[in-house]
Amino acid sequence: MTMTGPTARPIRFTADLAAWRGIVETLGGVLVHEAQGWLVYQLGSGRLALHAGGGDDGERPGTTTLCVETPEPLERAVRGVRDAGVPMEVAETNHGRAGELRAADGTLVTLDTETPVDAGSAPGGATEPRLAVLPIWYGPDVSLPRDVLEALGARPEIVGDDGTWTELVFPGGGRAGVHRAESPGVQLAFWWDGDVEDALALLTDAGVEAVLIDETYSRTVQFADPDGGERIWINERQTDLYGYTRAGG
Repeated sequence: MTMTGPTARPIRFTADLAAWRGIVETLGGVLVHEAQGWLVYQLGSGRLALHAGGGDDGERPGTTTLCVETPEPLERAVRGVRDAGVPMEVAETNHGRAGELRAADGTLVTLDTETPVDAGSAPGGATEPRLAVLPIWYGPDVSLPRDVLEALGARPEIVGDDGTWTELVFPGGGRAGVHRAESPGVQLAFWWDGDVEDALALLTDAGVEAVLIDETYSRTVQFADPDGGERIWINERQTDLYGYTRAGG
C-alpha cells in the first residue's frame, strides 16, 4: 500500500460516520489509518478520508475538501507545485503542516504527506480493485481547476470536445474530474473500471439504496448520501468517446 506518486485523497465530512464506513467497506475500501473521528481508506485506486462532523475550519457535514497525498518531502512537493505556476504554500493546518491553496474561485486545496498505514491493517490494499475515488471540481472557468490539478501531478485522460468536462488521473492512484458550472464547488464521486452493475449489486445486497442510471456518455450507479444531500455517483469507465477525446491520442 506504499504510494508511488501523488494520490487523490479527498476528505468527506459527515454526521454519519458509521454509514459512510459501511458504504466504503462494502465497495472494497480497506481502512489503513484511524484516529479520533478520522478514517483513511485505501480504495482500488486512490484514497478517501472520512471526518466525523464538521471540521475546525467550519466545514459542514456533507461537504468535501479536495486533498492530494504525496510520498515526497512536503517542502519539495510544494516547491514543485509552485514551479508549475500554482501559488501553494506550506501552512500549519488543523491536521499539521500541509501545502495549502485557496484557489481564485474560493476552493480550498491541500497537499498532505502520505498517511501512515497503521500496524495490523489488512495487507495487499483494497479488496475491490475496480473502485477509484473521483472528486469533481466545478466552476465557471475550467482552466483554473485543470491548471491546479495538473500542477499537483494529475494528467488529463478524457476531455469533452465542448470543454465542459475533463477527467484526470493521478500517478499514485485516484482520479479527479473538472466540470463547468456556474458556481464553484467540490463534489465527492467514484469511478468503476468495468460493469458498474457489479457495484450496484454490492450496495443493494448490503441494504444501501442505489439506482442504475443510463447517461448519454456512460452508466452510473447513484446511492443515497448518508448526510441527506444529492445522491453520490459511481461513474462507469467511459468507453463511448463520441463528443470526447482521449488525451494523448
